[in-house]
Amino acid sequence: MKLKTSFLMSILLLASAATGISGKAEAEIVWSRSTYDFGLMKEVAGPATGSVSFVNKGPGEVVITGARPSCGCTSVEYPEDPIAPGDSARISFTYDPTGRPGKFEKSIRVYIGENDTYRIGIKGNVLGTPESLQQFYPYASGDLRLSDTIISAGEMKYGAARNFFINAYNQSPDSISPKWSVSNPALRVSCSDKKMGPGDIVSFGLYFNAGDVKEMGEVEIPVVFSYDPEDGSQTQTVIFRANVTPDFSKFTPEQIDNGPRCYPIPERIDLGILMGGKQKEFCSIIHNQGKERLNVLRVTVKDKAIKIKDKPSSIKPGKKGDLKFMIDVKALPAGPFNIPVDILSDDPLHPVRTVHVVGIKE
Repeated sequence: MKLKTSFLMSILLLASAATGISGKAEAEIVWSRSTYDFGLMKEVAGPATGSVSFVNKGPGEVVITGARPSCGCTSVEYPEDPIAPGDSARISFTYDPTGRPGKFEKSIRVYIGENDTYRIGIKGNVLGTPESLQQFYPYASGDLRLSDTIISAGEMKYGAARNFFINAYNQSPDSISPKWSVSNPALRVSCSDKKMGPGDIVSFGLYFNAGDVKEMGEVEIPVVFSYDPEDGSQTQTVIFRANVTPDFSKFTPEQIDNGPRCYPIPERIDLGILMGGKQKEFCSIIHNQGKERLNVLRVTVKDKAIKIKDKPSSIKPGKKGDLKFMIDVKALPAGPFNIPVDILSDDPLHPVRTVHVVGIKE
């Protein structure tokens, strides 16, 4: 039996040697480079082409069976004929910078034979046209362009934290060092790079911790961005906005049921027809219809025509507190008006109540 098995294995080995079959052998490929750098490109100049080559160092022919770029901005060309041992082949690729200002890093996967895959990295930096810069980075101050000047976080629970991002583009022919200043400790700013070369893009990260605000309610934090000039003339201000509300997510149903209740009376204050430029006082009542003391955390009104003269800080269960206002009629535009006033409290069911002040200025 052992003799027959040895004989059969010898026959199979001889057959493989005669037909050149040796299993799934990998191609022996030596590339001239694994990455290609287009350097600084001008979008207005249109698509640019580069190439890399390889040498077939193996004993047999190889065939490029495909090449796939990582995105539609890149096209690839390659020879389809077999590459003989010792011969070389070139992979050409074209990058289209249209509408793509700033740095880019892409890749191309090259398939040789049935088993081998190679990766070519391509990169570069595109100097954008005025049209594309206006589209993607519309806010400019000197040579520093920003993607946004207002970041709205919306409603955030007290104690929550989130990251936000904006991008900046250097449209100057020189390197610049981005800087920023922010005075509110609830917002921290960082930058992806310390220097920006011509055409470079950096990301500014804004980390907002709602637990660090001094007062809940609507928060507006200015962030001033600038760069190298010492006189500070090249600046751009970004406004960060959030509405910080109390967090009742860990309250039990019993705590919510036994909590305070904020009910403004009335919810619509009609001042009627206002004439002249005099100031007028008016008031609303906050009724605590709950089972615990109600804490009025903040009262805000965006319209500068109305100022808050007095508000209760806390109201016992079943009791009421006066909310007093002053309206500057002269500051109102002519015609009808509807001005919302937001009352922020520790009512777990309705932390924000809105009173509407309406009327007509003649």
